[in-house]
Amino acid sequence: MKARILIILMCIILLLIVISLIDSFDHGYSDEPIESDLIVMLGGGEAARMQMAASLYHEGYADYVLITPVIESDDYNQSSALAMEYGIPEEALILEYEANSTYTNVTITMDIMNRLDMDSALIVTSDWHIKRSKYIYDKLNDGSFEFRYISALPMQDGRWNESGDAFYIWYSEYIKLWVYRMGIYWWSE
Repeated sequence: MKARILIILMCIILLLIVISLIDSFDHGYSDEPIESDLIVMLGGGEAARMQMAASLYHEGYADYVLITPVIESDDYNQSSALAMEYGIPEEALILEYEANSTYTNVTITMDIMNRLDMDSALIVTSDWHIKRSKYIYDKLNDGSFEFRYISALPMQDGRWNESGDAFYIWYSEYIKLWVYRMGIYWWSE
């Protein structure tokens, strides 16, 4: 009797692990953009994020673009100079320099939106980063804000799983998402 219970328990655990692994490859989520108060370009990743943020700005989806965090360097794709190079005027930029993780991107974004009396934003990030970004934005949002998540995929050469770094990206995001789900955000960044 105990052997059967142990076997059933092991099968359930194995099934949960398999489901978790299968789910970890699904990073294709993206909303359709709608008119919002703000476009939030999450730092990190490739130039596609800034290209998408600029495209959404030029299409009139929002009057302001928040870059979180800004790193003023030619080596990174999250500078105010690059934003202006893509045609986003300086007066439309909201520059944030403090965030050091996706978690702090979220908390600082919501603080800025509260301060500026904004209630909606388009969150722009890479296709491989959408799942974790959406998870933490939705978790920390108390219903005060409407967020839509826009993948920068249309500007990229291919999906995350077609790159040479696909295994590293998958592994890193898999671990970080579970760390976020366990509530120990500081450990993942």
